[in-house]
Amino acid sequence: MSRVWLNGHLVEAHQARIDPGDRGFLLGDGAFETMRFEAGRIRRWPAHRSRLSAALDILQIAQPDWLAIEDASRALADANALTVAILRLTITRGPHGRGMDAVHGEAGTVLVTALARPDAPVSIRLEPVSAPRRDPASQATRFKPIGYGDELHARRLARSAGADMALLHDGEGHPSCADCANVMWIAGNDLAAPGPEAGALSGTTRAALLERLSQAGLTLVPSAQLALERAEAVLVCNAVQGVVAVRAIGSRSYPANHWAVTRLREIEAELD
Repeated sequence: MSRVWLNGHLVEAHQARIDPGDRGFLLGDGAFETMRFEAGRIRRWPAHRSRLSAALDILQIAQPDWLAIEDASRALADANALTVAILRLTITRGPHGRGMDAVHGEAGTVLVTALARPDAPVSIRLEPVSAPRRDPASQATRFKPIGYGDELHARRLARSAGADMALLHDGEGHPSCADCANVMWIAGNDLAAPGPEAGALSGTTRAALLERLSQAGLTLVPSAQLALERAEAVLVCNAVQGVVAVRAIGSRSYPANHWAVTRLREIEAELD
């Protein structure tokens, strides 16, 4: 990462400075989006922008100049010589407030960073973890808060077990999501995709796929009606990696080349 876009200016990363009183740094007071940049544009930008805009309304942080951010993404990719990139757009409250009392409605800190997109893995292994648990009432079911302590802890547990990602559960023990992706599973022509009702954020890739399930010959069913134990195939999906097959959950194996996973991967690659 050589250059970043901070509060309207392209600057060298090592020269970028954020106020020590920024509440995003001190308290996690803000939200973010991770997005894929390809062919001179942000994939699914309307969906990312809408979700982050709604988050700022909830947090009572002023809306940024969205057109300027869209222009900045292209300038940032060019400045870093990237044709395919992963952009992270982070918006915090900035240094507005003290302690638990925030000043609402002020323009916050707006940071866009760009990194080369890594190759997506062919398949991954998930490790179930007993804690932390996902809460359907949490703000994390509606947007991406900056505080990612639970997800980071879950990833550490998964990696210590030799897995790639953690599989998290809700308070009742039902599968919710992976630590950085939505999870789906298939049995026959039925597909389960836990969402906010199970404490999972409805990712932009998840939403796009669910709109096109008929193209894959699949039908969405509630995850409560299709137990993970019945799954013939499992996948995870997010904006960075697209659709990735799950080859194992704990000690149970799944086919990485299942027809439905392959078809959903093809559909995702064709989407804007």
